[in-house]
Amino acid sequence: FPGGYEQVIRALAAGLTIEHGEVVRRIEYGDGGVRVETDRGSYAAAHAIVTLPLGVLKRGAVTFSPPLPARKQAAIDRLAMGALDKIALMFPRVFWPTESEFFGWMSPTRGEVPVILNLAKTAGVPGLLAFVTGRYGEHVAALPDAEVQAQVMRVLRAMFGADIPAPTGMVRTDWRHDPFAYGSYAHIPVGASPADMDVLAEPVGRLLFAGEATHREHSGTVHGALLSGLREARRIIDG
Repeated sequence: FPGGYEQVIRALAAGLTIEHGEVVRRIEYGDGGVRVETDRGSYAAAHAIVTLPLGVLKRGAVTFSPPLPARKQAAIDRLAMGALDKIALMFPRVFWPTESEFFGWMSPTRGEVPVILNLAKTAGVPGLLAFVTGRYGEHVAALPDAEVQAQVMRVLRAMFGADIPAPTGMVRTDWRHDPFAYGSYAHIPVGASPADMDVLAEPVGRLLFAGEATHREHSGTVHGALLSGLREARRIIDG
């Protein structure tokens, strides 16, 4: 996405009051409106659109008063939050084929860096972006940066030769342990169904719900999250 997603956020936020650095602790709602309590204060409004990630809802990190209806809580409990993490390595030079957007790796260790994005092609920089998920992703999340880098480099040396240069830097995500996400995006495990996402999207009085997990057709995507927000905004406007 040329220029990054931040430009979309800046455009959507233009003219709005955005409060940064406040952690929501409690949401009270009733016929008279809603009140949102944070670690710094509280805010009252006629309606609230809740966009908390499914992982945060599953953890109960935010208290609802009164509690959410049993129907909605059951849907939250049945749905699951997955984690797709990225490990980006930068290098002093490009040593891999530049024409390919992705490289695949069939490892004897299941899930070990199966897909690598060629940043030289997509962003014009000498970097590679590895994707990890599943049990291997859980394994990597528990390791220090040095060991994570060493594991990815073992794969790259197996793919491109032992004489490739050492990386100049590395950054990685850890969505499983992010207290504002607890995962990357929702998925439907055994025992759940797409209908649970519809239930998650249902309003509860003056509380409305948006986010990728509430859009059954486009869950797990940025455009699904955006469309769900537009859906709930229209719901308020239409009364």
